[in-house]
Amino acid sequence: MTRQSIGLYASGGELETLLRERCPGWTFLSQGEARDGARVIVIDTDAHALLESPPRRSMVRVILTAGPTEHQRRDGELCIMRNAFLAQPAAVLEFACDLADTAVHASRLEQEVGYLTQIQELMAMLEADAVSERITRSVLNILGLTRGTLFLHDPRLERYTVSFSNDSAHRETGEFLPGVPPDVLQRALSSGEFFALERGDDQRGMIVMPLQSDQDLIGVIKVPLEPDDSIDSETTHNVTRYLTQVTRVLGNIYQMTRSRDLAMRDDLTKAFNRRFFESYLDEEMERSRRYGAVFSIIFLDLDDLKMVNNFYGHLTGSRTLQEVAKRILTAVRTIDKVVRFGGDEFCIILPSTDPDQAVAVANRVRKAMTAQPFRLDADVEISITASFGIATYPTHALTKEDLIRQADAAMYRVKSTTKNAVGLATVEDATKPVG
Repeated sequence: MTRQSIGLYASGGELETLLRERCPGWTFLSQGEARDGARVIVIDTDAHALLESPPRRSMVRVILTAGPTEHQRRDGELCIMRNAFLAQPAAVLEFACDLADTAVHASRLEQEVGYLTQIQELMAMLEADAVSERITRSVLNILGLTRGTLFLHDPRLERYTVSFSNDSAHRETGEFLPGVPPDVLQRALSSGEFFALERGDDQRGMIVMPLQSDQDLIGVIKVPLEPDDSIDSETTHNVTRYLTQVTRVLGNIYQMTRSRDLAMRDDLTKAFNRRFFESYLDEEMERSRRYGAVFSIIFLDLDDLKMVNNFYGHLTGSRTLQEVAKRILTAVRTIDKVVRFGGDEFCIILPSTDPDQAVAVANRVRKAMTAQPFRLDADVEISITASFGIATYPTHALTKEDLIRQADAAMYRVKSTTKNAVGLATVEDATKPVG
């Protein structure tokens, strides 16, 4: 038996005084303290009006009566004559606490069965979005709240993206983890409950719940809080127990996503491949249409790589491509995507980047490539340049095919003239008929 805090509901202090004398070592809570903090409560004869709306957390209610009562007993209620109770209060309270413990244990077993059933159902689902929705709505149900967003790590984008949200206030910003302050996430990760609650001066705030699998932060659930929203320790514990059970399902989805990511990489350079390029460019174009944003692509083709292959051999040519990819990656942002488009041609996709900014990025990459020779072996040192072509959506094209064509044309203009320079598509070219 767990000796629990006992809530007292009585108009005067007589009952509390008697119980403190006769039950040393027990903790008794006043009516205000007990409303949300006691599973076992004692209702004195002068507080029976409370029976119409008992405290929500109470599981066992010891109702004291002065004589026969017409009150219809409900689940969890023990009706006992006041004098009989006061003769042996500790024995009655121990019995009431046993009942509460049994009810809690049964409730937890029922929860565990429910979690296991849901896990079985989740594992049968094929779509990550459907799994994310089910998990998010279950968490919100436990919290007693209505809005939330689940972010999952996307290896292709190297950031966390929305897998499910029913929060109309959420906005896609392109941040690494949108709307979640790093210090709040760190508090959640370091807490035993994997749960952090943050409130501002206006008492609005958020709950942040990280989802980990084998030390990988695979996702985060963010739930907004209004000033009158309250979360108690038992609710926090229940959410943690639930997430501990279902995170393994999300972990499986994450591993599948990582496997798909490997299929999207070029074996030689580890840059993204043409397959990724096609799908990601569609996504970036749709995102730009939706939010009225711009984005740019840079095509670059290595100048005279054929000479390297002819003079040093194809193995050195492959080593050169690897080193080129490394230098490109060091010169761009983490949100920019570097793709090996084919042969000795690369493409860089630049989200939220206008033509002038794209030219600056291209020049930064060009300088990174020419800053110092490529030392490929103790006695092999080569220098190589590239020709760059840039096109921006929607400035230069409104379709994926036209955007690629404009960037490619700008690049070939450079390659056929000066080489080692940056060319920008023109609006005039964009309006010329193809043919």
